[in-house]
Amino acid sequence: MAGIGLTLPIAKGNRGYYDVSEDLLTQIKSNFINLIHTIKGERLNNPEFGCDIHQIVFDPNTENISDRARQAIEAAVSQWMPFLELQEFEVLTEDGDRDRNAVRLYIKYTISGSPDLSTEVLISL
Repeated sequence: MAGIGLTLPIAKGNRGYYDVSEDLLTQIKSNFINLIHTIKGERLNNPEFGCDIHQIVFDPNTENISDRARQAIEAAVSQWMPFLELQEFEVLTEDGDRDRNAVRLYIKYTISGSPDLSTEVLISL
């Protein structure tokens, strides 16, 4: 069976050069993580691709960071992966994270029209 696409993080595969996803939900998850990790302007020939979450991480850590982070991710998903519906969203920070401009995002989402196709990710920035 041929794979659908590359998974993240990129790793050596057992049947080829790179590890690939075997199902649609795994590939969507990999694409979602890639979207969040990509800074707008970073991708050649497509400077609008990506998410503004990185700017928020380096702004002062205020009480509304969770709202601003969710808005940034919702905007990116709306433009690039409109078939996803964000179900749960949480910004996880600890005191040490603030000093290092680090944040962890817990996101649970479903595929539009298929509530049984859902998954969750924990993304560290």
